[in-house]
Amino acid sequence: MDNLYIQNLIDTDPQLRAILALPDEQFDKAYERVKDVLLQSFDNSEVQATARNAAASNQVTSREEGEKLLEEMISDIRGIEEYSEKKKEFLIDLVTHSANLTMDMIENPRERIKVKIFRLRPEAQLPTYAHPTDAGADISAAETVTIPAGETMIVSTGLAVAIPAGYEIQIRPRSGLSYKTKLRIANAPATIDSEYRGDIGIIVTNTGDVPYVIETGMKIAQMLIAPTPMIKWVEVDSEVDLGTTNRGSGGFGSTDAKS
Repeated sequence: MDNLYIQNLIDTDPQLRAILALPDEQFDKAYERVKDVLLQSFDNSEVQATARNAAASNQVTSREEGEKLLEEMISDIRGIEEYSEKKKEFLIDLVTHSANLTMDMIENPRERIKVKIFRLRPEAQLPTYAHPTDAGADISAAETVTIPAGETMIVSTGLAVAIPAGYEIQIRPRSGLSYKTKLRIANAPATIDSEYRGDIGIIVTNTGDVPYVIETGMKIAQMLIAPTPMIKWVEVDSEVDLGTTNRGSGGFGSTDAKS
């Protein structure tokens, strides 16, 4: 085997080495299940962190360079005589997903959280990031709605999602829309809980003096995903047990007071 990367990959991973050591007939029967497990592993935050570290120390600086190296690795794998075609296909899947994840991290080292999404109506548009570093993805209206002056209405996005347990999706205003119009998201930041499966509706208030027409396809808000650890309350016997700080009980504008 000419490619040292592939040889090291096999030599340093006992589980991978054991999988490839299976008799060909046994491996072929287990292939689809093993492949599914492989693909799911790339959604793991630890795997992504490893790819992020690899990207930070990698000599490859662009996707073009990475794709060229990937082509060379795939060519080397196809030339391994001791492996069956299924085993070669498995290795190609492995190095392809690993390389793509590393290249993604080179371009943008953010963690990826997989969220299932379904269009409830044909007019619905998937959320999109205007820039790779944006915290929120733009979300659009899936219907044309006229909001009377001073009124609040729910605008459909035509989207339903399955948020992973332990996360929420937050709906926030778009700065441009807030600056240039009288539209406001009444409950911002809104929370979509992980068990909700209905249409994502945006509660929009027209604070202006004239009606405002929201057209189908208009970007009306932004969404982002955030972890939601549960609070475990620990009740104490006295206020002193909360500990002391420089600020203490000062609030409601206390930091604006002159000393």
